[in-house]
Amino acid sequence: MNNRIEPDESVEVNSNTTRLRRVYEHFRKRKLFWIIFFITLIVVIIIIAAITATMKRTKKEKISTTTTTTTSEQLTSSLIIKKSMKWKQNAITIAGDNEKGNELNQLDAPQGIYIDNDDQSVYIADAGNHRIVRWKFGANNGEIVAGGNGIGWEINQLNNPSDVVLDKKKEYLIICDQANIRVMKWSRQNNQDQQILIHNIGCSGLAMDNNGDLYISDWREHQVTHWKQGDTEGIVVAGGNGKGNQLNQLDGPQYIFVDEYHSVYIADFGNKRVMKWMKDATEGTLVAPGQVSGENSSSMFEPVGVVADHMGNIYVSDVINHQIMRWSPGAIEGVPVVGEEEGGWGPTQLSRLVDLSFDRQGNLYVVDTHNDRIQKFVIVLD
Repeated sequence: MNNRIEPDESVEVNSNTTRLRRVYEHFRKRKLFWIIFFITLIVVIIIIAAITATMKRTKKEKISTTTTTTTSEQLTSSLIIKKSMKWKQNAITIAGDNEKGNELNQLDAPQGIYIDNDDQSVYIADAGNHRIVRWKFGANNGEIVAGGNGIGWEINQLNNPSDVVLDKKKEYLIICDQANIRVMKWSRQNNQDQQILIHNIGCSGLAMDNNGDLYISDWREHQVTHWKQGDTEGIVVAGGNGKGNQLNQLDGPQYIFVDEYHSVYIADFGNKRVMKWMKDATEGTLVAPGQVSGENSSSMFEPVGVVADHMGNIYVSDVINHQIMRWSPGAIEGVPVVGEEEGGWGPTQLSRLVDLSFDRQGNLYVVDTHNDRIQKFVIVLD
Protein backbone atom coordinates (compact mmCIF):
# COMPACT_ATOMS: atom_id res chain seq x y z
CA MET A 1 0.00 0.00 0.00
CA ASN A 2 1.25 3.45 -0.82
CA ASN A 3 1.08 5.74 2.31
CA ARG A 4 2.65 8.77 0.75
CA ILE A 5 0.63 11.91 1.13
CA GLU A 6 0.02 13.72 -2.01
CA PRO A 7 0.78 17.48 -2.15
CA ASP A 8 -2.89 18.54 -2.15
CA GLU A 9 -3.55 16.49 0.93
CA SER A 10 -0.55 18.07 2.70
CA VAL A 11 -1.86 21.58 2.01
CA GLU A 12 -5.26 20.67 3.34
CA VAL A 13 -3.77 19.30 6.59
CA ASN A 14 -1.68 22.42 7.08
CA SER A 15 -4.72 24.60 6.48
CA ASN A 16 -6.75 22.71 9.04
CA THR A 17 -3.91 22.96 11.54
CA THR A 18 -3.73 26.71 11.03
CA ARG A 19 -7.47 27.10 11.55
CA LEU A 20 -7.29 25.05 14.74
CA ARG A 21 -4.47 27.20 16.01
CA ARG A 22 -6.45 30.34 15.22
CA VAL A 23 -9.52 28.98 16.99
CA TYR A 24 -7.40 27.99 19.98
CA GLU A 25 -5.75 31.41 20.09
CA HIS A 26 -9.16 33.11 19.83
CA PHE A 27 -10.59 31.16 22.75
CA ARG A 28 -7.40 31.63 24.76
CA LYS A 29 -7.67 35.39 24.32
CA ARG A 30 -11.38 35.36 25.19
CA LYS A 31 -10.66 33.29 28.31
CA LEU A 32 -7.98 35.78 29.33
CA PHE A 33 -10.42 38.63 28.70
CA TRP A 34 -13.09 37.09 30.97
CA ILE A 35 -10.55 36.34 33.67
CA ILE A 36 -9.43 39.99 33.66
CA PHE A 37 -13.08 41.16 33.57
CA PHE A 38 -14.10 39.07 36.58
CA ILE A 39 -11.03 40.10 38.56
CA THR A 40 -11.81 43.76 37.83
CA LEU A 41 -15.47 43.24 38.80
CA ILE A 42 -14.49 41.65 42.11
CA VAL A 43 -12.12 44.52 42.90
CA VAL A 44 -14.84 47.10 42.09
CA ILE A 45 -17.35 45.29 44.33
CA ILE A 46 -14.85 45.21 47.20
CA ILE A 47 -14.13 48.95 46.80
CA ILE A 48 -17.85 49.83 46.71
CA ALA A 49 -18.53 47.70 49.80
CA ALA A 50 -15.68 49.38 51.67
CA ILE A 51 -16.88 52.87 50.72
CA THR A 52 -20.46 52.03 51.74
CA ALA A 53 -19.34 50.64 55.09
CA THR A 54 -17.24 53.74 55.74
CA MET A 55 -20.14 56.05 54.89
CA LYS A 56 -22.50 54.15 57.18
CA ARG A 57 -19.99 54.22 60.00
CA THR A 58 -19.39 57.93 59.54
CA LYS A 59 -23.13 58.63 59.46
CA LYS A 60 -23.64 56.55 62.59
CA GLU A 61 -20.86 58.38 64.41
CA LYS A 62 -22.28 61.72 63.32
CA ILE A 63 -25.75 60.82 64.57
CA SER A 64 -24.42 59.57 67.88
CA THR A 65 -22.35 62.66 68.63
CA THR A 66 -23.85 65.74 67.03
CA THR A 67 -27.24 67.27 66.66
CA THR A 68 -30.68 66.31 67.80
CA THR A 69 -33.56 64.09 66.87
CA THR A 70 -36.84 63.64 68.64
CA THR A 71 -39.00 60.65 69.23
CA SER A 72 -42.49 61.87 68.52
CA GLU A 73 -41.50 65.50 68.97
CA GLN A 74 -42.02 66.63 72.52
CA LEU A 75 -44.18 63.55 72.90
CA THR A 76 -41.00 62.08 74.33
CA SER A 77 -38.25 63.82 72.61
CA SER A 78 -35.04 61.88 72.75
CA LEU A 79 -32.21 64.29 72.14
CA ILE A 80 -28.79 63.34 70.88
CA ILE A 81 -26.45 66.09 72.05
CA LYS A 82 -22.75 66.25 72.72
CA LYS A 83 -21.88 66.71 76.36
CA SER A 84 -19.88 69.79 75.38
CA MET A 85 -22.74 71.34 73.40
CA LYS A 86 -23.44 75.01 74.11
CA TRP A 87 -26.13 77.56 73.35
CA LYS A 88 -25.87 81.22 72.43
CA GLN A 89 -26.40 83.21 75.60
CA ASN A 90 -28.40 86.00 73.95
CA ALA A 91 -31.92 84.65 73.64
CA ILE A 92 -34.45 85.37 70.92
CA THR A 93 -37.95 86.17 72.17
CA ILE A 94 -40.40 84.10 70.12
CA ALA A 95 -43.60 84.95 72.02
CA GLY A 96 -44.68 87.71 74.38
CA ASP A 97 -42.22 90.29 75.72
CA ASN A 98 -44.82 93.04 75.28
CA GLU A 99 -45.58 93.37 78.98
CA LYS A 100 -48.23 91.35 80.76
CA GLY A 101 -51.60 91.46 79.03
CA ASN A 102 -54.37 89.66 77.17
CA GLU A 103 -53.82 90.98 73.65
CA LEU A 104 -52.72 88.54 70.93
CA ASN A 105 -49.15 89.85 71.16
CA GLN A 106 -49.07 89.40 74.95
CA LEU A 107 -48.90 86.64 77.54
CA ASP A 108 -49.79 86.50 81.22
CA ALA A 109 -47.77 84.11 83.40
CA PRO A 110 -47.17 81.42 80.73
CA GLN A 111 -46.62 77.90 82.01
CA GLY A 112 -46.16 74.77 79.86
CA ILE A 113 -45.14 74.72 76.18
CA TYR A 114 -45.20 72.27 73.29
CA ILE A 115 -42.89 72.67 70.27
CA ASP A 116 -44.42 71.54 66.98
CA ASN A 117 -41.44 71.01 64.69
CA ASP A 118 -43.54 70.17 61.62
CA ASP A 119 -45.70 73.27 61.94
CA GLN A 120 -42.83 75.53 63.07
CA SER A 121 -44.80 76.85 66.03
CA VAL A 122 -45.07 76.72 69.80
CA TYR A 123 -48.22 76.01 71.80
CA ILE A 124 -48.34 77.92 75.09
CA ALA A 125 -50.44 77.37 78.20
CA ASP A 126 -51.15 81.08 78.79
CA ALA A 127 -52.32 80.52 82.36
CA GLY A 128 -53.14 84.07 83.40
CA ASN A 129 -55.33 84.52 80.32
CA HIS A 130 -56.96 81.07 80.72
CA ARG A 131 -56.20 80.07 77.15
CA ILE A 132 -53.91 78.07 74.89
CA VAL A 133 -52.08 80.13 72.27
CA ARG A 134 -50.35 78.90 69.13
CA TRP A 135 -47.47 81.15 68.10
CA LYS A 136 -45.81 80.64 64.73
CA PHE A 137 -42.04 81.10 64.74
CA GLY A 138 -41.30 84.63 63.56
CA ALA A 139 -44.87 85.88 64.10
CA ASN A 140 -45.68 89.04 66.02
CA ASN A 141 -48.97 87.73 67.38
CA GLY A 142 -50.33 84.46 68.67
CA GLU A 143 -53.58 82.70 67.82
CA ILE A 144 -56.04 81.44 70.44
CA VAL A 145 -56.65 77.73 69.84
CA ALA A 146 -58.40 76.80 73.11
CA GLY A 147 -60.11 78.73 75.89
CA GLY A 148 -59.96 82.49 75.77
CA ASN A 149 -63.57 82.71 76.92
CA GLY A 150 -62.80 84.00 80.38
CA ILE A 151 -62.07 82.06 83.53
CA GLY A 152 -64.58 79.31 84.28
CA TRP A 153 -65.46 75.63 84.32
CA GLU A 154 -67.77 75.49 81.29
CA ILE A 155 -66.78 73.12 78.47
CA ASN A 156 -65.41 76.00 76.38
CA GLN A 157 -63.48 77.60 79.24
CA LEU A 158 -60.19 77.00 81.01
CA ASN A 159 -58.93 77.96 84.45
CA ASN A 160 -55.19 78.49 84.80
CA PRO A 161 -54.07 75.82 82.32
CA SER A 162 -50.60 74.57 83.21
CA ASP A 163 -49.59 72.41 80.25
CA VAL A 164 -50.48 71.35 76.71
CA VAL A 165 -49.39 68.63 74.27
CA LEU A 166 -50.64 67.35 70.91
CA ASP A 167 -51.83 63.80 70.43
CA LYS A 168 -49.79 61.48 68.22
CA LYS A 169 -51.81 62.27 65.08
CA LYS A 170 -51.76 65.98 65.94
CA GLU A 171 -55.52 66.19 65.65
CA TYR A 172 -56.23 67.23 69.24
CA LEU A 173 -54.77 69.42 71.96
CA ILE A 174 -54.51 67.70 75.33
CA ILE A 175 -54.72 70.38 78.03
CA CYS A 176 -53.95 70.27 81.72
CA ASP A 177 -56.81 72.45 82.99
CA GLN A 178 -55.22 72.70 86.40
CA ALA A 179 -57.57 74.83 88.48
CA ASN A 180 -60.60 72.96 87.10
CA ILE A 181 -59.00 69.67 88.22
CA ARG A 182 -59.41 68.03 84.81
CA VAL A 183 -57.72 67.17 81.52
CA MET A 184 -59.34 68.52 78.34
CA LYS A 185 -59.27 67.29 74.75
CA TRP A 186 -59.69 70.08 72.20
CA SER A 187 -59.93 69.63 68.42
CA ARG A 188 -57.42 71.52 66.30
CA GLN A 189 -59.79 71.53 63.32
CA ASN A 190 -62.93 72.60 65.16
CA ASN A 191 -62.60 75.01 68.07
CA GLN A 192 -66.12 74.08 69.17
CA ASP A 193 -65.22 70.40 69.57
CA GLN A 194 -64.16 70.00 73.21
CA GLN A 195 -64.54 67.24 75.74
CA ILE A 196 -63.39 66.45 79.24
CA LEU A 197 -60.90 63.63 78.81
CA ILE A 198 -60.26 62.95 82.52
CA HIS A 199 -62.29 64.23 85.47
CA ASN A 200 -61.09 65.01 88.97
CA ILE A 201 -57.32 64.88 88.53
CA GLY A 202 -54.79 67.32 89.98
CA CYS A 203 -52.88 67.68 86.74
CA SER A 204 -49.60 69.61 86.74
CA GLY A 205 -47.75 68.36 83.67
CA LEU A 206 -48.29 66.21 80.59
CA ALA A 207 -46.09 64.05 78.41
CA MET A 208 -46.69 61.58 75.60
CA ASP A 209 -44.55 58.59 74.66
CA ASN A 210 -43.66 57.28 71.22
CA ASN A 211 -46.73 55.03 71.24
CA GLY A 212 -49.04 57.99 71.74
CA ASP A 213 -49.80 57.10 75.37
CA LEU A 214 -50.41 59.95 77.79
CA TYR A 215 -48.61 60.52 81.11
CA ILE A 216 -49.96 62.90 83.75
CA SER A 217 -48.30 64.22 86.89
CA ASP A 218 -50.89 64.49 89.67
CA TRP A 219 -49.95 66.97 92.42
CA ARG A 220 -52.92 66.00 94.60
CA GLU A 221 -52.20 62.27 94.67
CA HIS A 222 -48.40 62.70 94.47
CA GLN A 223 -48.07 60.33 91.53
CA VAL A 224 -47.65 59.98 87.77
CA THR A 225 -50.21 57.96 85.82
CA HIS A 226 -50.05 56.34 82.39
CA TRP A 227 -53.12 56.41 80.12
CA LYS A 228 -53.57 54.46 76.91
CA GLN A 229 -56.17 55.59 74.41
CA GLY A 230 -59.60 54.57 75.61
CA ASP A 231 -58.54 53.97 79.23
CA THR A 232 -61.04 55.00 81.90
CA GLU A 233 -58.45 54.68 84.64
CA GLY A 234 -54.74 55.39 84.58
CA ILE A 235 -51.96 53.09 85.75
CA VAL A 236 -49.61 54.50 88.39
CA VAL A 237 -46.04 54.47 87.05
CA ALA A 238 -44.37 56.65 89.71
CA GLY A 239 -45.25 57.49 93.30
CA GLY A 240 -48.73 56.57 94.42
CA ASN A 241 -47.55 55.71 97.92
CA GLY A 242 -48.70 58.87 99.60
CA LYS A 243 -46.87 62.13 100.09
CA GLY A 244 -43.31 61.59 101.24
CA ASN A 245 -39.60 61.71 100.50
CA GLN A 246 -38.80 58.01 100.17
CA LEU A 247 -37.65 56.63 96.83
CA ASN A 248 -41.11 55.19 96.18
CA GLN A 249 -42.85 58.49 97.00
CA LEU A 250 -43.34 61.95 95.50
CA ASP A 251 -44.40 65.32 96.88
CA GLY A 252 -46.28 67.64 94.55
CA PRO A 253 -44.79 66.52 91.20
CA GLN A 254 -44.70 69.20 88.52
CA TYR A 255 -43.58 68.79 84.89
CA ILE A 256 -42.49 65.42 83.55
CA PHE A 257 -40.55 63.98 80.63
CA VAL A 258 -40.78 60.49 79.08
CA ASP A 259 -37.82 59.11 77.13
CA GLU A 260 -37.75 56.56 74.31
CA TYR A 261 -37.51 53.69 76.81
CA HIS A 262 -40.59 54.97 78.68
CA SER A 263 -38.61 56.04 81.71
CA VAL A 264 -40.29 58.98 83.43
CA TYR A 265 -38.30 61.98 84.69
CA ILE A 266 -40.16 63.95 87.35
CA ALA A 267 -39.63 67.40 88.83
CA ASP A 268 -40.45 66.34 92.40
CA PHE A 269 -41.05 69.89 93.57
CA GLY A 270 -41.93 69.31 97.23
CA ASN A 271 -38.90 67.09 97.76
CA LYS A 272 -36.58 69.52 95.94
CA ARG A 273 -35.27 66.81 93.63
CA VAL A 274 -35.59 65.25 90.17
CA MET A 275 -36.42 61.55 90.05
CA LYS A 276 -36.19 58.96 87.30
CA TRP A 277 -38.61 56.06 87.32
CA MET A 278 -37.77 53.36 84.80
CA LYS A 279 -40.55 51.39 83.17
CA ASP A 280 -42.23 48.98 85.64
CA ALA A 281 -40.02 50.20 88.51
CA THR A 282 -41.34 50.14 92.09
CA GLU A 283 -39.18 53.06 93.17
CA GLY A 284 -37.32 55.92 91.57
CA THR A 285 -33.68 56.92 91.28
CA LEU A 286 -32.40 60.33 92.35
CA VAL A 287 -30.84 62.13 89.38
CA ALA A 288 -30.63 65.70 90.75
CA PRO A 289 -29.28 67.02 92.98
CA GLY A 290 -26.51 64.46 93.31
CA GLN A 291 -26.28 65.00 97.07
CA VAL A 292 -29.04 66.01 99.46
CA SER A 293 -27.25 66.26 102.78
CA GLY A 294 -24.47 68.36 104.30
CA GLU A 295 -23.52 71.77 103.02
CA ASN A 296 -24.44 70.85 99.46
CA SER A 297 -28.11 70.60 100.37
CA SER A 298 -31.07 71.00 98.04
CA SER A 299 -32.49 73.96 99.98
CA MET A 300 -31.82 76.24 97.01
CA PHE A 301 -33.26 73.85 94.46
CA GLU A 302 -36.97 73.84 93.62
CA PRO A 303 -37.31 72.05 90.26
CA VAL A 304 -40.34 72.63 88.08
CA GLY A 305 -39.38 71.61 84.53
CA VAL A 306 -37.18 68.78 83.27
CA VAL A 307 -36.10 67.25 79.95
CA ALA A 308 -33.46 64.59 79.24
CA ASP A 309 -31.16 64.03 76.29
CA HIS A 310 -30.01 60.82 74.62
CA MET A 311 -26.90 60.59 76.79
CA GLY A 312 -28.84 60.71 80.06
CA ASN A 313 -28.06 64.35 80.85
CA ILE A 314 -31.02 66.21 82.30
CA TYR A 315 -31.88 69.88 81.96
CA VAL A 316 -33.75 71.43 84.86
CA SER A 317 -35.57 74.69 85.53
CA ASP A 318 -36.55 75.83 89.01
CA VAL A 319 -38.39 78.75 90.52
CA ILE A 320 -35.56 80.01 92.73
CA ASN A 321 -32.61 80.14 90.36
CA HIS A 322 -32.60 81.99 87.06
CA GLN A 323 -30.60 79.48 85.03
CA ILE A 324 -31.20 76.21 83.23
CA MET A 325 -28.90 73.62 84.80
CA ARG A 326 -27.52 70.49 83.15
CA TRP A 327 -26.93 67.45 85.35
CA SER A 328 -24.79 64.67 83.89
CA PRO A 329 -25.23 61.10 85.12
CA GLY A 330 -23.60 60.75 88.55
CA ALA A 331 -22.86 64.47 88.90
CA ILE A 332 -23.07 66.05 92.36
CA GLU A 333 -23.65 69.54 90.99
CA GLY A 334 -25.39 70.93 87.96
CA VAL A 335 -23.74 73.13 85.33
CA PRO A 336 -25.56 76.25 84.04
CA VAL A 337 -26.20 76.26 80.30
CA VAL A 338 -28.25 79.46 79.85
CA GLY A 339 -29.30 82.37 82.04
CA GLU A 340 -27.43 84.37 84.66
CA GLU A 341 -27.21 84.14 88.44
CA GLU A 342 -28.99 87.48 88.66
CA GLY A 343 -32.54 87.41 87.34
CA GLY A 344 -33.77 90.11 85.00
CA TRP A 345 -35.40 90.92 81.68
CA GLY A 346 -32.29 91.30 79.48
CA PRO A 347 -31.63 88.95 76.53
CA THR A 348 -29.23 86.87 78.64
CA GLN A 349 -31.44 86.91 81.73
CA LEU A 350 -34.44 84.94 82.93
CA SER A 351 -36.80 85.23 85.87
CA ARG A 352 -38.86 82.46 87.50
CA LEU A 353 -38.42 79.61 85.06
CA VAL A 354 -41.12 77.03 84.52
CA ASP A 355 -41.18 74.64 81.54
CA LEU A 356 -38.48 74.02 78.95
CA SER A 357 -38.14 72.08 75.71
CA PHE A 358 -35.91 71.40 72.69
CA ASP A 359 -36.70 71.43 69.01
CA ARG A 360 -35.33 69.03 66.39
CA GLN A 361 -32.19 71.10 65.86
CA GLY A 362 -31.37 71.21 69.57
CA ASN A 363 -32.42 74.82 70.16
CA LEU A 364 -33.56 75.36 73.75
CA TYR A 365 -36.90 77.01 74.61
CA VAL A 366 -37.55 78.37 78.10
CA VAL A 367 -40.75 79.67 79.67
CA ASP A 368 -39.64 82.95 81.29
CA THR A 369 -42.76 83.35 83.41
CA HIS A 370 -42.08 86.56 85.32
CA ASN A 371 -41.14 88.28 82.07
CA ASP A 372 -44.27 86.92 80.34
CA ARG A 373 -42.33 85.58 77.37
CA ILE A 374 -40.90 82.48 75.71
CA GLN A 375 -37.14 82.60 75.07
CA LYS A 376 -35.23 80.64 72.43
CA PHE A 377 -31.54 79.90 72.93
CA VAL A 378 -29.94 78.88 69.63
CA ILE A 379 -27.60 75.89 69.70
CA VAL A 380 -23.95 76.49 68.79
CA LEU A 381 -22.86 73.88 66.23
CA ASP A 382 -19.22 72.89 65.83
